[in-house]
Amino acid sequence: MTPPQSTMGPVLVVDDDEGMRRMLSRFVKQQLRPVRIASTADEAIAQIGAHDDWAGFLIDVSLGAAYHGGLEVLAAARRVFPSVPAAIVSASNSRDVINRAAALSATFLCKPFGPEELNVFLERVSAADAGLGERIEGRLHVLAQKWNLTPRETDILGWLVAGRTKEAYLTRSGITALSYRALVGRLLAKADATRTSDLVANVLREELRARRLAGKGEEPT
Repeated sequence: MTPPQSTMGPVLVVDDDEGMRRMLSRFVKQQLRPVRIASTADEAIAQIGAHDDWAGFLIDVSLGAAYHGGLEVLAAARRVFPSVPAAIVSASNSRDVINRAAALSATFLCKPFGPEELNVFLERVSAADAGLGERIEGRLHVLAQKWNLTPRETDILGWLVAGRTKEAYLTRSGITALSYRALVGRLLAKADATRTSDLVANVLREELRARRLAGKGEEPT
C-alpha cells in the first residue's frame, strides 16, 4: 500500500546564496516540514502567487543587487497571506530592516544564528498551522523545551491542544497510525501524563494560570 502523502504546508526559503539556501532548506526538512526554494525576488514573488498552501516564509533581506529585495518579497507575501508566519534573515542589525520586518509582522533573524532561533520560528509555523494563537504558541515553546520534545512531538502537542483529530493529523502529516501511536506514547511519557485529554487539560490550565498571574503583575513559576 502506498503511504499517504503529507498535506503539511511548505515553508518558502528565499536566499541568493546557494550554500545558505541549502542549509536552511535542509534544516526545515529535518523538522519534518516541506520546503520550496527561490533565489531571486522575482522567483519568490512568482512562487508565492502560484500557490495557496504556504505555512511560512524564510527570506534573506539581501537578494543579489536588490539590497532590500527580501523586504519586497515579504511585502508581496503579506498582501496575499497576511497571517502566515514569516522571518527576515540579515547579516546586519540594521534598525531600518528590523523596524520594517516588525511592521510586516515578521520575525528578525540576525546572522549568524543557530538551531534554537530557527526552531522557535518553526514552532510558530506549526502552531499557526494548527490554528493556535500567539499566547498558546508561547506556552508550547516553553513546554517543548521543558519536556525535551522532538519537532514531531511538539507538532502533535500543538495539534492536540488545538482540538484537532488523530485522523486529520494522519492525513496532514502522512505518517502511519502506528507511528502516531508511538509518538503520542513518548509525548505522554515525557509530560508524565496518562491520556491525551489530561495532557491537553494541563496545558490549557497552565496557560490560564499564567494569564491570571500576568494580570496581577506576577511571574509564572
